[in-house]
This record gives sequence, structure tokens and C-alpha cells, in this order.
Amino acid sequence: MPCRPAFIAALGLAATLSLAPLAAEEANPTASPTGTAGAATRLVLADALWRQGLTDGQPLYLLTAIQLARSVTLQPATGWERTTTGGATDAPPGRAAAPDPASEDALAIVRNLAEEDPTLQEVVYDLDAQVPRSPTATAVFAKAELAPGQTDSWRIVLFGAVPAELGVIGDGDSRLGLTLVDEAGVEVCATPLSTGPALCRLTPARNGFFTLTVTTSGTEVNHYRLIGN
Repeated sequence: MPCRPAFIAALGLAATLSLAPLAAEEANPTASPTGTAGAATRLVLADALWRQGLTDGQPLYLLTAIQLARSVTLQPATGWERTTTGGATDAPPGRAAAPDPASEDALAIVRNLAEEDPTLQEVVYDLDAQVPRSPTATAVFAKAELAPGQTDSWRIVLFGAVPAELGVIGDGDSRLGLTLVDEAGVEVCATPLSTGPALCRLTPARNGFFTLTVTTSGTEVNHYRLIGN
């Protein structure tokens, strides 16, 4: 079945091209990144496709999400400083973690959906048989919890003239918003509150500290992942 993997790859590429970068005109100053989308963009796109696939019952979206997520190697971030302010600490816990399309649990979900479709079963088998996996990109990440009314501020170093990507993937229990400012407090990027993933892409002009703020709205604790390239 040679056409099926190509179709999945094309679907992922089309979705990548439709994801618009968020960047301000002046900060540090920064510029919109050019060239191929990086590892953080892949993971944000994988999460968006995974959620949409579950909502619409579309196995091909789920398979594309798995393929994208498995193309990235994740490593713990170093040097990121987190400060949490405000909010209640006794809120309901909600989901235990953000979804992970690269996990074996994700593949099991798609395998169950493909039980009545021999063609999809073959695609799932081919994807599962890709061992060892061959990731083509590396991203760094940190996990955190955010209770209702709380705000997380992350202090992160970004390097001049190097395209940077920062994304937030929540567990879907509540909406999360992302704001990025430079060391002078100038806003570089802001995303509205949403249950879906958020992404900022930029190219700083010089080395510097940036502060990424994550806010939440809801009644349950949100377990999220902060990712960067």
C-alpha cells in the first residue's frame, strides 16, 4: 500500500504550512523566523492534529500526529527558571497530563479505531514497526501544573540571530494563554486563552533573557508541557 504513507506525510505538510507564526514587529528587536518549521512547531502541530482527530474520529489525523510527534526527540530543559504566583492550591486535579501522541497509548487508540479497516491496520502496523525510531529533530521541555488563578512566569535565555520556538501544550481541562516579553518588557508574542496548544516563533536580534507567562482560566488544575527548540 505505497500511497497511504505518502498521503499521511502530505497531510502533515499541509497542516504545517497552514500554521501561522506569531511575532511582534519590535522586541529585542525580533524578526519572524524563516525556513523550515522546527521541532517545537512539529510537537504543537501534532497535538492540534491529535485533538482534532479524536474530536472528529479521524484515524488519519491521529496517525499523522503520531508520525510528527515521533520525529522529535525530547530532552529536559536546563536553565529555565519558573516562578508561580496567585491562585488556589486546592483545586481539583483534572487530567494527570497533557496528551502525548508519541506514546504507546496513543498508538493503541488508533489501533482500536482501525479494527474494521484493513488498510488502516496496515498503516498502523507499519508505523509501529518503525523501530528503532529515527527522530530528525530535538526539542527541550519542562512539565508544570497551573491551578485556577495562578500565573507561571518562565525566564528563558534566547540567542541572537537564532530562530526560536516556544510552545505550551495543556491537558485540555482549562484554557491556557501564552505571552512572551523581552528583558525590557516589550511584548514579542501573545496568544489568546485556548484549550489547544499555543506557539511563539521569533528570531531575536541579540542574546537576552525573555519571560514567557502562562495563564489559565477554569476550575481545575492544568498539567502542561512547555517546549522549545
